[in-house]
Amino acid sequence: MATFSILQHDDERRGYTTDRPDILFDGRTYRYTEDTGTTFEVVYPLHPIDTVDSDARTLLVSSVCDGHAGFGASYTVNNRIPLLFPSCIDEAHGDVASALRRLFATLGEETATLTSGTTCNVTVFDPANEEVHVASLGDSPTLRYRIGASGRFELVWKSDDQDCGDPEEVARMVDVHRRHGDPDADASTVVFQVVSSGHPTGIWRNKISQCMVHSSFGDAQHNYLPGIVNTLPRIYTQRWSATQHSDVWIQCTDGLLERLTHSKLGIQPQSEERLAEIARHLDVCHQHVNVAYSLHEMQIDAMFADKRAAHPLRSDNSRAWVESTFDNHLTKVFRWDV
Repeated sequence: MATFSILQHDDERRGYTTDRPDILFDGRTYRYTEDTGTTFEVVYPLHPIDTVDSDARTLLVSSVCDGHAGFGASYTVNNRIPLLFPSCIDEAHGDVASALRRLFATLGEETATLTSGTTCNVTVFDPANEEVHVASLGDSPTLRYRIGASGRFELVWKSDDQDCGDPEEVARMVDVHRRHGDPDADASTVVFQVVSSGHPTGIWRNKISQCMVHSSFGDAQHNYLPGIVNTLPRIYTQRWSATQHSDVWIQCTDGLLERLTHSKLGIQPQSEERLAEIARHLDVCHQHVNVAYSLHEMQIDAMFADKRAAHPLRSDNSRAWVESTFDNHLTKVFRWDV
């Protein structure tokens, strides 16, 4: 059995909501952001059938939520996860994947009438069993990087985004349309790719709602057909053995995967480009005091330098412009404490 401790680094950035007033939620005041997260530990018997003197295993549970159309769903979900997960793992007799399914089913019921929405990623580290479990609803991913044969970091795994550009998600939405009176529905009638200045952006939206994501909690106003808003996450289990000391796990909302547009005049999701850039940035910062903070700083610096080089005379060529134009984002980094 592996016995190791996990280092966690966190950093959050407020982009477009920087100037909004503080919010009051559940009796507390917060700086305005729609991206929230929580981290906590749950101690559970290593062998659940033993009721006496059973060795314990400590689960590290981490969540991130990317809110939209307001902050309510994001804050509600992250407020509930620490309260619900312990009973879910008990009811699942220690099976983490089953516990995550129970957790998301309950959260789906509790948020069904909320008009704001949120993605949700819950990642559970189970060191005793050398496993990492990920439940991802929407497009807030978990990434896994490792130092490869070249001596540099490489992306070795990423959870799939449930968004309007994902074939499996599009097929689900097409099926909902067909089951509710639209027998000729197909991908071309349900989603479209956003085009900017004649250039495809790689961003896909639903034609009726204009949303990028229909797998989320809340979003009652976008549930234009029963079931078009999906609350079932994709659940993954990854092995994390005691020999994989260089592994870096990143759990984030999608702001970490934003980059400049083709014109370098705006910011938008650029997943493939950013995934490669994150690997290069990890080569530099993986031993920093706060890796999550450094990843954000290097991301901002790279966009600022590229924008300034492409448009040297623009008045908005400033680092402050990059920071304030971002989507809000929350990033967590996990690695072995070695």
